[in-house]
Amino acid sequence: MKLFKRRGIAALSAIAITLGLAACGSGGGSSSSAAATAKDGGTIHIALTANVTSLDPLINGAYVGRDTMRNIYEGLVSLKQNGEVGPVLAKSYSVSKDNKTFTFKIRNDVKFQNGETMKAEDVVASLQRWVNVSQFGQTWFTGSTVTSPDPDTVVLQSPKPMAAGLHLIADPGRMAAIMPKSVIDAATPTGVKEYIGTGPYKVKEYVQDQKIVLTKWAGYKSPTGKPDGYVGEKTPHADNLEFDIATDGNTRLAGTLSGQYHVGYALADSLYSQIKSNNSVHVETDPMIDAMVFNKKQGVFANNQKLRQAVLAAMDMTAVDKAAHLNSDLYTVDGGLMPKGNPARSNVDLEKYNHPDLAKAKQLVKDSGYNGEKITLMTTKDYQSMYNASVEFQNQLKALGLNIELKVVDWGTAMQQFFVPDQWDMATTSWSVPADPLGFSFFQKTGQGWNTDPAFFEIADEINASTSPEQQKAGYDKLQKWYLDYVPGIIITHYKQINAVSNKVAGYQNGMQGPAYYSMQLKQ
Repeated sequence: MKLFKRRGIAALSAIAITLGLAACGSGGGSSSSAAATAKDGGTIHIALTANVTSLDPLINGAYVGRDTMRNIYEGLVSLKQNGEVGPVLAKSYSVSKDNKTFTFKIRNDVKFQNGETMKAEDVVASLQRWVNVSQFGQTWFTGSTVTSPDPDTVVLQSPKPMAAGLHLIADPGRMAAIMPKSVIDAATPTGVKEYIGTGPYKVKEYVQDQKIVLTKWAGYKSPTGKPDGYVGEKTPHADNLEFDIATDGNTRLAGTLSGQYHVGYALADSLYSQIKSNNSVHVETDPMIDAMVFNKKQGVFANNQKLRQAVLAAMDMTAVDKAAHLNSDLYTVDGGLMPKGNPARSNVDLEKYNHPDLAKAKQLVKDSGYNGEKITLMTTKDYQSMYNASVEFQNQLKALGLNIELKVVDWGTAMQQFFVPDQWDMATTSWSVPADPLGFSFFQKTGQGWNTDPAFFEIADEINASTSPEQQKAGYDKLQKWYLDYVPGIIITHYKQINAVSNKVAGYQNGMQGPAYYSMQLKQ
């Protein structure tokens, strides 16, 4: 997008939070590791908090999967550390003045992990599948065509202006991964049958609920340029990356402290002090957002805006955040869609957030017609903060007179049941800060909660048709106002997810949406 020279809508998402992370040890891994002590070869062991249910990035949007698949797949473009777009499999790209035509000049030196050379037909098939299957594609690019006017060029043509389009294509959360056309042609509604990308590591072993082993791809052709977020040169050093499923956080930390693992991923806030005080590891953090999402397809919250408003009006978010994250260094009580300091940030109507008014909330419940029906709140103990927040939600909403019942499942099950409408009424979840606020999952037609409100899409069209920063900012103000009135979900907090990284490895690299493990090395 051109309005802010891509204006850091995501840039300050990353910067505003990431600058604050230095105080708690973020970013220390790659810069503090001495290159002279690093070596090539060996296996890097990463302990994951939850099962990776699929290695198809269009099917699995969970960040535990995203951060694994980032090593296997690449897109035409991705995000720099500051949130701007940069090339990966594209040599160059351009967006038309009307923000409808996205033109990519593709690299001719890229091979897939099956040895085949990447061609325009592979890119066309991959992008068309992304348009048809992914949340972003289905919500924003319906009716788009993907063509190749010559062997070096691929064009995505949108029927309507998409000023945020390039960032949505680049967003790693729903990666527009390029795969061989043969793999795309053989895909079923449940995903691709072969996991073949262009990334620095390829799949060696995938055992559901146990482990994923990736091995270095000898034929990898890296993009050029200084490494920056998920763009620039990528140099894989380890022979293998092994991701072990260890759902218990104490196990992940103990294994990292003992040397069994090199990274303990997504640890509970209660372990923060222990990690900081141990000289064998250091803390790395990822900016995240906790949220409560409402099922708007069926159940008590579907077509019942007043009941959703009642929940928002009742909630003491300070108490929820404190229960969820324990350590005040790790969270900010904030209901804004984007972090403070971000160009897309809006403070409109924030008085509706964290100003609990039980009398108002009870009146909204009465007006909603709610009659004591059971409300299923789905959560998981795989991420302790989500479970703790859910318990506090349950306690507060019972005081409001709502019949809340917790449904506790593992995270892999939650990721599947998020898209099964008869399995839940409200659910806790978390996301990375999106490249653009239109990228939130609870705004997507097929995303968590099934948002199909026409008013939202009118506002989104206004944002995407903007021709000046002022028009765009006015659009984001309308978006924030709509979100706090329609209440598709509630942002609980902006927080820092903590990872323990062993000092026996170098090259741990962060981007604005989680780590890039492909650059890591063992140290002598």
